[in-house]
Amino acid sequence: MPSPASPVAISIGGLEIRWYALFLVLGMVAGIALVWWLAGRRGMDTAFPLDVAPWVVLAGLIGARLYYVLLRADYFVNHPAEAINVRLGGMTIHGALAGGTLAFVWLCRQRGQRVFAWADLIAPGIALGQAIGRWGNWANQEAFGRPTDLPWGVAIDPPHRPVALTTATHFHPTFLYESLVDLLIAVVLAWLALRIPREPRWREGDVFWLYLISYGVVRFVIEQLRTDSLYIGPFPAALWVSAALVAIGVIGLVIRHTFRAAPPIGTGTEHPQPAHESGSA
Repeated sequence: MPSPASPVAISIGGLEIRWYALFLVLGMVAGIALVWWLAGRRGMDTAFPLDVAPWVVLAGLIGARLYYVLLRADYFVNHPAEAINVRLGGMTIHGALAGGTLAFVWLCRQRGQRVFAWADLIAPGIALGQAIGRWGNWANQEAFGRPTDLPWGVAIDPPHRPVALTTATHFHPTFLYESLVDLLIAVVLAWLALRIPREPRWREGDVFWLYLISYGVVRFVIEQLRTDSLYIGPFPAALWVSAALVAIGVIGLVIRHTFRAAPPIGTGTEHPQPAHESGSA
């Protein structure tokens, strides 16, 4: 698997558009489009995800960068101006999940929308966005794994190789592994999201909890191959957070199925309103 010839996709005059940014934007657009499509199939207000998407995306981007900066605080304390330079990477999915989820919950409450009804539709969109966005790591030659002789190993240029592995040429494309599994997760969760209204055993929020569990497990496993992990204490930060995601997902499922009756599954609003009444957040 070859590396990109250049991280720059388009250069017009002094303006450079990098592959990393293009993959991130494409992932966001695809994820939002999937949520919009699922909302239409479920008979929910298709204007709502489009209205709140800019704010959720913005909060996700801020969370993604803030978490990365915090993990590398020792570096950014001495280089504060670089904290906002995201052209070469430095965005974390865990930070994006935290920031985007908080904004999403707040916006749902503000609009009188049922949080869990929409969470079930947003979960497949997140997984699809991740599947596409991961290719930004390929463009930046980052987030790869240990050296490998497998035919699908990715070629990494010397400047991007770990100091202890400068003689190795090909590495596990862990970004590809995660991308493929995320795509599978997106397909399965989208199918489940459409079945929920027809299956009385399901509860609103189940798809979201299953996303947390599945992605937490996938990331926990793949992180074992990574060579560029950021640490919290003796373990990579992603291991701590992935374990927390799995725990939250399991607890959420147990609570929704054991201690709390399922809410009626309908349009996703407590007080349905005509689509034209839904304004910008």
